[in-house]
Amino acid sequence: MAGADRRRPSAIMVWVSAPEPTLSRHTSVTGTAVSRWVAGWVVLTGLTLLVTAGATKGLDRSTLGWFTVLDRPGTVHLAWRTFVMGGQFWLVGTAVVVVAAARSWQWRSWRPFLVGTVAVVCLDVLLLTSKPLIGRTSPHSGLNEVLAGGSSYPSGHTANATLCLALLAVLLTSTYRLRALVVAALMAAGVGICNLVLGYHWLSEVVAGWMLGALVVTAAASQLQRPPVSGSRSARA
Repeated sequence: MAGADRRRPSAIMVWVSAPEPTLSRHTSVTGTAVSRWVAGWVVLTGLTLLVTAGATKGLDRSTLGWFTVLDRPGTVHLAWRTFVMGGQFWLVGTAVVVVAAARSWQWRSWRPFLVGTVAVVCLDVLLLTSKPLIGRTSPHSGLNEVLAGGSSYPSGHTANATLCLALLAVLLTSTYRLRALVVAALMAAGVGICNLVLGYHWLSEVVAGWMLGALVVTAAASQLQRPPVSGSRSARA
């Protein structure tokens, strides 16, 4: 009967006691993974060139109505507006930095904090530099142009959600990480769709946001899986 008195550990205790991830043969960064990552950047670059050339304007215009028709005044509109907050930089970006700092303290390693912070900053720099260069106008502007002083491509909300929600899944979980990543991916997909329903962005901008966020988080997650650096608690054990 002694076993019946044992209490299951709480979710907080499981998180606190979670060990720092190590790099195994199943999670190592292989040449194939790097090739796919580079290929992703090539595809994103190709999409950006098409957008800059104006080749996606017709598709963007024709597909926007598929999503905006889902918006309704009142509660439905409020729900869309609330869910899209999952891509707010100050909200999810701050959450990543705070959680990464907590993990660094737990593991006695700067790696989680540095990786999380650098990933968030790099994404923000990429967005701030690419938006004015492309000059894509948003649907709300009433214009469907590129190189016209806009700042709509790529979708920052979508990119932030894709990066930050996935990073939070990696930092907060260990046993159920795959499930958490699936949930994060679904939420990031939802944020992108919200941007379309609310008419904030064109389809090409949302797709680019998903791709950009995924590429940055892939690089960041691979660094979180490296062996602990010298001086960490695991290394000293």
